[in-house]
Amino acid sequence: MAFDINTLFGHENEKLIKHGSLITGVIFIIFGLFLAFNSMFQSLGIIILFIGAIVSVVPSALYSYINFSKYSRMEDQFPRFLRDFAEAKKSGMTFQDALRSRMNTDYGELNSEIAKSVHQLSWGMPFVQVMASMAKRLKYSTVMKRSFTIILEAFNAGGDVTEVMDDLSTDIKTIKELHDERKADMSQQVVMMYFISFLFLVIALMMYNIMMPLVSSGLMDVSLFGASDNSVSESDIEYCSMVPFVCSICVPFGFGEGQLCYFEALFFLMALIQALTSGLMCGEISESSAAAGVKHALFLSVVAFIVFIVFG
Repeated sequence: MAFDINTLFGHENEKLIKHGSLITGVIFIIFGLFLAFNSMFQSLGIIILFIGAIVSVVPSALYSYINFSKYSRMEDQFPRFLRDFAEAKKSGMTFQDALRSRMNTDYGELNSEIAKSVHQLSWGMPFVQVMASMAKRLKYSTVMKRSFTIILEAFNAGGDVTEVMDDLSTDIKTIKELHDERKADMSQQVVMMYFISFLFLVIALMMYNIMMPLVSSGLMDVSLFGASDNSVSESDIEYCSMVPFVCSICVPFGFGEGQLCYFEALFFLMALIQALTSGLMCGEISESSAAAGVKHALFLSVVAFIVFIVFG
């Protein structure tokens, strides 16, 4: 049987993915902290801490992104489904037959939900309950949830459901077109966020590879980095003793030694934080959802990690 990532990240596995990853990640973090406070296993503890953080966050983030993408594709086909459903009903079919006729049309991932509804009809479930069940399965999509609410209200009020579906189809299509226009208009902002992230990486590497060696050799006044007494050398300032956690990641990731370790580790952590926040902002800017920015955040984080490991 072929592997289906949408099945793996389906809503039936939501609690397993989110709770399982969180519990597993916390266990890794606790174990990593225990080792990190032991000088003999500090490097191993830091690595386990990073693994714990990744396990805690990444599966849930991927779950949110995959489901966001899935429902976005469904929403693209939903107006056509409503229009075709209404046309079938206008041709003289019953609501049940009109829904069954939609199984032969390609609506992408929406077809699986239509098939489930048709199976429920075959079990003798009333049409209104079938629609309510479909609405419940698609509740994670605001557009489809509101549409089914309006359709069900029309059923209960005895209104013209066919006309309601036609109007909804037109309105949703218009909203999607406006959303696509906004996404295209904001693409320049996404490019700008990428440019800022890459520029930050360049500046951080330049500061470490050019300025820090000058500081360590005593050729540059350390007061530029916060010391008020010009007689104090960089070697006299124990940065790592002030922020031991920052320096503790140097050995696992092969960063510099001594005080230079502090600066490279600090720039590395800043680059990761900047990459994650910029990526999430890309999703919020372009598609009004932080979940859509997970792909950007992961890509920028991987780039930052590779750049510091290779060129740091």
